[in-house]
Amino acid sequence: MIVLSMTLFLVLVSDQAPKLLLRRATGPDAFGLKPFGTVRMIAGRLWLRRLGAPSSGAMLLCLWVAAAVPLVIVSGWIPSFRVFAGLVLGGSLSHAVESSVQGSISDYICLRFWPAFDLADLAIAAGAIGILIETLIVVREMTS
Repeated sequence: MIVLSMTLFLVLVSDQAPKLLLRRATGPDAFGLKPFGTVRMIAGRLWLRRLGAPSSGAMLLCLWVAAAVPLVIVSGWIPSFRVFAGLVLGGSLSHAVESSVQGSISDYICLRFWPAFDLADLAIAAGAIGILIETLIVVREMTS
């Protein structure tokens, strides 16, 4: 569980620290990534809010815990899940904390060919892909 906890913490810090620095250093301004796009703060909303559902801090925490418990249990049975579960949980916790505190989620990497995103989005996507691949591997091993 140390690996899962460390991954979760590192994702949380590595997502929130650049946002704090960018808010202080650039404010609403952007700086260029030459041909690829820009780095600028863009406020977004959680999917729950986009769907019109109320999303208080307490509700977000309850939803996060409801998703975290099964991932932690499975990662106890399958050690290769731990890093991937930490990525998913760290990214989602970062979004939940930021949404509770700021009222929105700030994305800051704006590529010309992709919608704006942040490191929490990358962690969630990488963790989900990793969990899917590991699940397929475990199922394949169990059936053979």
